[in-house]
Amino acid sequence: MANRSMMAVLVGAILVGAPSIAAAQQWGREPTPRSGACFYREPNFRGDYFCVAAGEAVRDMPNGMNDKVSSIQIFGRAEVTVFQDRSFEGRAIRFDYDVPDLRREGWNDLISSFRVRGGSYYGHDHSRGYGRGQGYSGQEYNSNADLIVRRAYQDILDREPDDAGLRLYRRRIVDEGWTEGQVREALRNSPEYRQQSSMTYSRAQEIVRQAYLAVFQREPDSASRGYVSRVINDHWTQQDVERELRKSPEYRNRR
Repeated sequence: MANRSMMAVLVGAILVGAPSIAAAQQWGREPTPRSGACFYREPNFRGDYFCVAAGEAVRDMPNGMNDKVSSIQIFGRAEVTVFQDRSFEGRAIRFDYDVPDLRREGWNDLISSFRVRGGSYYGHDHSRGYGRGQGYSGQEYNSNADLIVRRAYQDILDREPDDAGLRLYRRRIVDEGWTEGQVREALRNSPEYRQQSSMTYSRAQEIVRQAYLAVFQREPDSASRGYVSRVINDHWTQQDVERELRKSPEYRNRR
C-alpha cells in the first residue's frame, strides 16, 4: 500500500510539472497573454497570429499552420522551445526573447511543435533590457549572464566564447542592460559570422551531394534543388538534409 501511495505521488508530480497540451490553434488576432508567446505568420510580428500561455504546448501543428511561423513574441516570464518535427522531436532551439525574423535564426517556416514554459528570474520586458533581478547576488547574475553569452555563441557561431568575448558581452548584459537578442545581433554582425554564413550555390550543392551519398549512396537528382535552397536560405546543415531524406519514400522503400 505504501508503495502504491508513493507511486501515485510521483505520477501526480510528473503530471503537474508537465506542460498541458494547448487547445487547437487557428490563425487570428486574439488578445496577447500576460505570460506566454504569440506566433506570427509574417516577420516583424505582422499578419495573423495565435498565442499560447506559459505552461502549455502544441504537439502537432494543425494543417495550414505547420511550418508557417515567421516571428515569435514573448510575453511575461516565458520561454519557448520549438521543434522542427512533430511530437517535440528533431532539431530544437529555445527562445526567451522576441524573434522578429526567424530567417535570421535559420528557423523560418520550420516549426512543427513547441513548448511554452515560465522563464527564469530575468523576466521579459519589451521596453527594457534584462536588468538585475531582485534578491540575486552579483555572482548569481554574472553566472546567468555567462549562460546567455555561451548559448548565443553556440547557436550563432557554433562554438564556446573566447575569454575576451565572454567578458565583453557579460559587461554589456550586466552594466548596460543588453538583452540576449542584442548579443545575438552583435554576433551576427561580426566578421566571423559573415565568413561562416557566406554560403555559395556551389557549396550548398556539395552539402546536399554529401547528404545524398550518405543516405542513398548515389548522386543527387533534380529533386535535390529544393534542399539546395534550404541550405542557402534557411541555413540547413548536411545533417538537416540527411534527416529530411530519411523521411522520403525512397528511404523507406530501401529499408
